Amino acid sequence: MSISPDIALERLRDGNRRFASGLSGGQFTAQRSAQSTGGQNPWAVVVGCSDSRVPVEAVFDVGVGDLFVVRTAGHVLAAASIASVRFALDKLGARTVVVLGHEDCGAVAAALAGDAPTWLSPIVDHIHLTDIDAASAPADADNALLAAAVDRHVLDTVNELLALVSTFGIAEQVSVSGAAYKLASGEVHWLG
Repeated sequence: MSISPDIALERLRDGNRRFASGLSGGQFTAQRSAQSTGGQNPWAVVVGCSDSRVPVEAVFDVGVGDLFVVRTAGHVLAAASIASVRFALDKLGARTVVVLGHEDCGAVAAALAGDAPTWLSPIVDHIHLTDIDAASAPADADNALLAAAVDRHVLDTVNELLALVSTFGIAEQVSVSGAAYKLASGEVHWLG
């Protein structure tokens, strides 16, 4: 069942408020899992980082079958992740996509530092931070600089997804938003 992007985003915001305040509903149950055996109808897609500290369904306090989650390090879009997003939109009826970054992202930090090992290039080569100048930042600004880089990368990924969704033939029906998760507080801040 498809729901409007406004309702989906409000559900995500409400769920994160519950999670961050310690009032999560514990919606991952064997009963909910059993109810999903007939198929899936996620009402939102979350493109997020593979970081083990960002449990997407818990962060938004949702249950089995509510979200279609696509995860890669640094929430980098690759062919398989793009196809996964399109599958959720075309075949499963989701109409809301959220790109979820997080503070202290190792992939974004490696791209920002510019000294990632060669094997990490399939990830960091897709993180473009040309407007973030790490060299000119004071040493005590590392956390703020990385947070700005994460936000910039989230917004770049949102724009990349918007361009891709426009080729799917359903762009007018789909909302793509960006957000970043704060590890210490559990809060998600939404990006404009």
